[in-house]
Amino acid sequence: MPRLVNASFALFALVVACSSEDGERIVPSAADPGAPAPSEADGGGSPEADGAAPPVTPPSGDGGSDGSAPPGKSYDQGPSAGCAKTTGATGLQTRTKSIGGKTRDYLRFIPAGYTPGKPVAVVLGFHGSGGTAAKARATFDLEAEAGSGAIFIYPQGLPDPAFDGDNRWDPTKGSDDYQLVDALIAEVEASHCVDRDRIFAVGFSNGARMTSMLGCYRGDRIRAIAPVAPGGNATTLPLASGACTGEVGIWEGLGTADADHEQGATLVRDYYRTANGCAATRTATTPAGCERYDGCRAEVPSVWCTYPGGHAWPAIGAAAVWSFFSSFK
Repeated sequence: MPRLVNASFALFALVVACSSEDGERIVPSAADPGAPAPSEADGGGSPEADGAAPPVTPPSGDGGSDGSAPPGKSYDQGPSAGCAKTTGATGLQTRTKSIGGKTRDYLRFIPAGYTPGKPVAVVLGFHGSGGTAAKARATFDLEAEAGSGAIFIYPQGLPDPAFDGDNRWDPTKGSDDYQLVDALIAEVEASHCVDRDRIFAVGFSNGARMTSMLGCYRGDRIRAIAPVAPGGNATTLPLASGACTGEVGIWEGLGTADADHEQGATLVRDYYRTANGCAATRTATTPAGCERYDGCRAEVPSVWCTYPGGHAWPAIGAAAVWSFFSSFK
């Protein structure tokens, strides 16, 4: 199957690799941030208002139930420019970046086992409403599962006056949050050896909505997503034929008692199932509560998981999400 190489992005990454990080404030962390126990406060926030979910329309001309693949695929893009470097910082760093005239905070974790010249995956982690980068890191707890196999980046949303100043993401197309994601990916690809075929995103609640839309608007860069409880409706999750690009694998989770976020989660599930050419049937897989959709194109597996409880990160989350991400080679 012919596969597309994003040449323009590779050139941009090479240019960045040859430049300095002027304007970037980097503060090495003496110790990891506090890690509160995962809870609804780590990302729940106010449930998004639900509305009538529209029927999911199979994409036309960019992949769908006919098994065709859309343009702008996020694989076979090769290693990043940073693979030419013989050194690379490791450990947890507290960093900032200026986006749209605003200072954006984020954490970046490079495992101690990172080896310059050996491509690794990148995982972007998005906290829920009222969360922080540190809470996302503690809640997802993916680093131990990944070992030396991935670099983790945890951006932090901006305070939203409409939600009592809680840190939130703006998944609206063209928002500064997408510019932040673009900049963070370009930066790590320039500074470290990244497998550009394995860039992933995981999020909870409001962060899951952001993750779901990243799979749409940055489907030519994000290989797979893991949204957990992405509440919303057709207005806040405008997944539709013609709006999205690329093809994206998905692992999605929802608590069995999380009725407030069921509509948004179902909308996301059904859109990606259809876009990925899957059948409507599912086959049980591991861990318990997870089902893999049948008939999906090989490049875009689609998994739906339910777990006991309400609006909280699942106990199965870390192991199941990393198992899914690590299946991409």
